[in-house]
Amino acid sequence: MTSNPLSLTNPDRPAARYTVEELSRIVGMSPRNVRAHQSRKLLQPPVRSGRVGYYDDTHVRRLEHIVSLQRQGFNLVSIGAILGAEVRDDDREKLTTALQRAIRERPGVFHSLNRHGVVGWDEEGAVRIARPGVLRAALDLVRAGIPAAVTLQCLARLLDRIDGAAAELIKVVGSDILSLDLPGHPRNAVAGMDDHSTGTFTQGLVELLASAFRAAAENHGRELAADLLASSYGAAPWVEESVVVENG
Repeated sequence: MTSNPLSLTNPDRPAARYTVEELSRIVGMSPRNVRAHQSRKLLQPPVRSGRVGYYDDTHVRRLEHIVSLQRQGFNLVSIGAILGAEVRDDDREKLTTALQRAIRERPGVFHSLNRHGVVGWDEEGAVRIARPGVLRAALDLVRAGIPAAVTLQCLARLLDRIDGAAAELIKVVGSDILSLDLPGHPRNAVAGMDDHSTGTFTQGLVELLASAFRAAAENHGRELAADLLASSYGAAPWVEESVVVENG
């Protein structure tokens, strides 16, 4: 990329730094495979300090997600699509530029999004996008005439609001599933889950909640968005022409 990074000063910058060998031990993956995922753009490159590259906790979470998907039978092409690894360099540069501009207007937005793992920084304070799909979804509202700084601030507030609710729903839904006695899957079998089963259950639960929330939002979004626009600005005929895209 050719965009100029935005320098940020953050006294709460996380201290976690891992060499490729340390990262490999944490996630149970060989250094060779870590580098292979980088070459496929499934994993962002490390931050370099001299001749040594350092990884952080966002890399750990990403690799754990990749391992979980592989255990479920997804190949690397499918995993790339799921994780949004197909983001082109020019697309990522546009996202970074928009993010930098928004941060200049509202510096606190970056730190709010960082708490939720959407964005990060390297050792020089340059912006690093950890979840381009989430950021792109927020910035898509710019096409409706909403300033980028406003959409990102709303994204940060949304994540703050749903963080606790998501944790509670994971507990409730997960407990409901594990409390059921299904044929061939008695409750006492849970105690014997191996790493594969645990990873599959965890990822499946997360995908279930994410998909359910999206379905509920799509069910209500068109009507409620039209009502909000009408109550705030009067009739908005263009809303009737908009389409809610269902992604499964």
